[in-house]
Amino acid sequence: MRKIKAIWRQSLAEFMIYRGTSIITFLLATVFLLIELLAGQVYFSQRENLAGWTANRYYVMISFMNSATYLYNLFFILGHEGLGEDILEGNLDYLLVRPSSSYWLAVGRSLDIPSFFNLLLSLGLLAYYLTREGASFGQIMLINCMIVLPAALIFILNQLCLTLLFWFEGLTALGGIVEDLVSLAGRPKQIFPRVIQQLFTWIIPLLLVSNLPVDWLLGRGKSLLLYLLVFLPLLYWLSVKFWQRGIRHYSSAN
Repeated sequence: MRKIKAIWRQSLAEFMIYRGTSIITFLLATVFLLIELLAGQVYFSQRENLAGWTANRYYVMISFMNSATYLYNLFFILGHEGLGEDILEGNLDYLLVRPSSSYWLAVGRSLDIPSFFNLLLSLGLLAYYLTREGASFGQIMLINCMIVLPAALIFILNQLCLTLLFWFEGLTALGGIVEDLVSLAGRPKQIFPRVIQQLFTWIIPLLLVSNLPVDWLLGRGKSLLLYLLVFLPLLYWLSVKFWQRGIRHYSSAN
């Protein structure tokens, strides 16, 4: 708890120092969210129903994935942005001698405060669109809690990609690939070819998590949720083992 309080104070101090930049970051993220929502209006301007999707269901998915992304950004984006450089330059010595897990210490050193405000905005929109969809209060609360699942998946995928840098120094762009895949997955899975649907539903389940709130509202989400509750702990366990193996290849700058 003391460590968390220290991280919060440090992050808040940095936010106040760079508050001008932070406000611009928040505004730009808000603009991009609005663009995504306006794109939905274009998609559904000619037809009210596309492959079983309505405009409001599309907005549910967009606000859900934005909420998950900002939840990930709030806690881990700054840590992941610095981790690749720390691995390549051999700057992990201090973390490796600490009694706590280096897996978490390496990425949990700072909070991205602007993402907190974007998260609140996205959650508010998600609740609004769920209400328009006729969701009950219990469903709204459950789906809001579900944002932890895609956030966890984004975190683990980025962690796996960054761990590869212990062996391959030229893979610094892999984090961008995860970001692109997350952006691509913010679409109804029905628009993708069957092989892409299967790959990103069961192997790298980004389509599964992005479509989960709509599937849940349509009554077909229980088995998908169960799959994620089994898959994500296994993927996390794999990423921890992979990190531990990577540490053995770590070369200190000292």
